[in-house]
Parts: sequence; C-alpha cells; structure tokens
Amino acid sequence: MPQPRPLAVAVIRHPGTGAIFVDETTEPGTGRVYHRAVGGGIEFGERAAQTLVRELSEEYGLQVTVGAQLGVLESLFVYDGRACHEVVLVHEADFAASEDYSIERVPCRDDSDTIGTWRPRDGSPYPLYPDGLDDLMLER
Repeated sequence: MPQPRPLAVAVIRHPGTGAIFVDETTEPGTGRVYHRAVGGGIEFGERAAQTLVRELSEEYGLQVTVGAQLGVLESLFVYDGRACHEVVLVHEADFAASEDYSIERVPCRDDSDTIGTWRPRDGSPYPLYPDGLDDLMLER
C-alpha cells in the first residue's frame, strides 16, 4: 500500500528582490513547467533541517543555513500519471555564501529536467508547489 512521502523544502528569499529560489521543472509526458520550493525527501532518522542541507548540496552544490519552520503542508496530486501524497515541512533558509544570491539559473545535478532559479515575488506564469506555500509565506 502506498504511503505518504515526507519532504522538507526551503524558502530562500533573495535579500534584494524578495524572489524565492525554486526548482523549475518540466513534467515528463506533459511538458508542463512548474515551480517547486527546493528540498527533497527526508531519509529515516534525518531531521528536516539536515535534509535541506544535504539536498541543496547534492542537487546544486549550494550550502545553506536553515532557520525556523514556517509550517507543514499536505499535498495530494497527480504527477506523470501517478497519484502522490506528500507531507511537507517548510523551513526558512539562507545561502551560506552571499555570492550565491547572484546565481540566476543553475542546473540540478540529479534531474536534467530541473533548473534552480529565482521566482519573482510578484508571481510567475508557472504554478508554485506545494499547494498552500504562497499563503504560508504571506503569514510570515
């Protein structure tokens, strides 16, 4: 029986523009482009903050410092024809090196269909996931 997948994602805000650093991904099969907060799957015995440090290093070669937990979101969706269920722990984070804020686009090492980029604070033509993240960020 399928189980919900635990994830940790980071809200990394650009200090100059307020944009957030996201994964820009193209869904296989559909070609649909969307944005998702950066992060990934929590491994057994790993805390969400550790997941974020590991995932950003593995995926982009970037070091982060993890701040406060903003909240928890539950996400039910269909991806590439499969039903998915995620429980997502959302944390604030910052790049450890200030020069990393000058990055515009960086390829993901783990997924050729994904690029790290900045999503403008005033929105984008692409949807942002997980659902509810925009509202959660407005609360803080």
